[in-house]
Amino acid sequence: MDLHYNRQIERNGYVTAESLKNAIQGIGREEAMLLKEFLIWNAEIRQSIGITHTASTYRAYTVAFESLKRFVRGKYEPGDIAFNELDYSFIEDYVFYMKTNRGLAAKTVYTQVKFIKRLLQRAVHKGIISRHPFPDYVPDSSPVIRRWLSKEELDKIMGTSLQKKNMNFIRNLFVFASFTGLAYVDLYNLKQENMVTDRDGNKWIHQKRTKTGTEAHIPLLDIPLRILEKYRGTGKDGKVFDLSEYSVARRTLNLVKRECKLDKPISFHMARHTWATLICLSNGISIEILSRMMGHRNISTTQIYAEATNQKIDEDMGLLEERIENKYSFTKEEINNV
Repeated sequence: MDLHYNRQIERNGYVTAESLKNAIQGIGREEAMLLKEFLIWNAEIRQSIGITHTASTYRAYTVAFESLKRFVRGKYEPGDIAFNELDYSFIEDYVFYMKTNRGLAAKTVYTQVKFIKRLLQRAVHKGIISRHPFPDYVPDSSPVIRRWLSKEELDKIMGTSLQKKNMNFIRNLFVFASFTGLAYVDLYNLKQENMVTDRDGNKWIHQKRTKTGTEAHIPLLDIPLRILEKYRGTGKDGKVFDLSEYSVARRTLNLVKRECKLDKPISFHMARHTWATLICLSNGISIEILSRMMGHRNISTTQIYAEATNQKIDEDMGLLEERIENKYSFTKEEINNV
């Protein structure tokens, strides 16, 4: 009885003898479920594409739904959870799951929580619940640590034989991103008209970034040129590559990771970081040039990669210090002269 009483207080803000009796006997309206309502909301967003929402917004909400669905169906027996069962422990568990089980960055976790809070606010407006169960909840907003592949890890990805066509394709596109710095959405939107040859015969990508709207100018090295040649003519509607939605590519990339026996999560965004750090900064490309190639609005954004590279130098120097400890030393006489 206490459970039904508390649920009605949570949902409606009040309880009556009749409503409590009906709840105990299983009479009355069906409980509103979180994933079911999320699907309804996504369907409405899809119908409004081009009117009040963009296709990219719909894709973002779809990704948020899929992430939440994996968590809920892995934790709750019916495969869904009622709105009136949501509390702080639910969102804390979900955030913990995203950080530990999926290895998502703090910024991504924050975005996923934001989608859920919007869904719950919508539920309040629709009268599904009387109040938001965690309106003030904010996940840990520690700065995102940008991660990239080492040369050994990139070599492993490039050198592993993959028998399945879809895995080989996604691996090659990941390598392409690692040598061009393109985000997945920009790979998806890359068109033949973005491929430019300058007066010296050098080939470039000139493309406006989807995220920022700024122009990126990227010179094409030998490896991405070979990948372009391999998939020449496979794209549709003027696109360079015939890519699926990111959720499909992400699942395939996870299979690639397993085949390559890598011990850390990889993503197309990691490929972009790999290009910025391992390929460019570590080989002497200046911050100013890198910023233009990445299509950053200001150089301070690019500076984060330089700081990350310096952090790696500090870590490597720490390891070096451990390795050479006690291997080199002054004589007692000379140490006094230093």
